[in-house]
Formats: sequence, C-alpha cells, structure tokens
Amino acid sequence: MMADHGQYREEFPDEHPYSYDHQEPKGSLLFLLFGMSVALVLFIAIGVQFYYDRYREQQVYESVLAPESNQLRDLRAKEDQELHSYGYADKPAGKVRLPIERAMELVAQEARENRVKWPTAAYAVKTAAELAAGAPAVSQPGAAAANDAMNQGAGSSPAVQVNRK
Repeated sequence: MMADHGQYREEFPDEHPYSYDHQEPKGSLLFLLFGMSVALVLFIAIGVQFYYDRYREQQVYESVLAPESNQLRDLRAKEDQELHSYGYADKPAGKVRLPIERAMELVAQEARENRVKWPTAAYAVKTAAELAAGAPAVSQPGAAAANDAMNQGAGSSPAVQVNRK
C-alpha cells in the first residue's frame, strides 16, 4: 500500500494541470524494468563473447590449421610415390621396393599357400601345474646364453656393456 503523505505536501491552488506527478513511484515496475535491463545486458554480453570466440576460432583455423605447408605436401607426395611404385631399397644388396598393393597380394598369396615365413602353428600353453612341476620356463640354450651374459657383465643397454675377454 502506498502512503499518500498528504500532510507533508504543499497544495498550490493555482497549479498548472500538467505539472509534475505527485504520486510515489511504482517500485515493482522499476525493479522489473531494472531486472530486465540487466538480463538484456548480460544476454548481449554473452552473445558478443560467443560471437567473438567463434570468429577467432574460424580465423585461427583458416590462417593456421587449414593451409597445408609446401614441405608437408612434398613429403606426402614422396611417400605416396614410394608406396605406389617399384624401386630399389638397397641397390648393392639387390633389395627392391614393391608397390603396397602388390606386396599385400603376395602376402595374401603366401598365406593361402601356407608358405609364411613366420611361425603360425599353434603351440601348447603350459598350465600352472606343469610350470610348478619343474618344467623349465626358459630353454636350455637361452638359459646358458643369459648365464654367460651375466658372468661377463653384459648389461641391458649396449652403451654400458663391457667385454671382459
């Protein structure tokens, strides 16, 4: 409820009909307008920030990420040429380079004819009981080579291996 404050107001009998308004301001309407203004300013600020970020990302993509450098283009062309053509890998040793398509055909043909150069036969996996029963976990030639390496002081890195002969 609005207070009239009539006892404090001076009344002028010859007051012009279009003079200032003597009523109290409507606070709820003012707060509503203020809140809507703040919300609008926030919305515009977020929109401008979003637009700026999108524009900046687009500019970075177009200027940095999208263009392909000449070096990269040349490297890819060289790799494609090596992948899809015949040539020598090591001419004195007589090693040649095949196109990748032909190499895949040869590997598939060898697999069909069972002429693969790597072991593909299944082998029996030892159970825990077989391992505990004393079955050697390492082959004897492998164990002997490892024992010799330990006795000679050979480490795991070639940089620290020492020959004591």
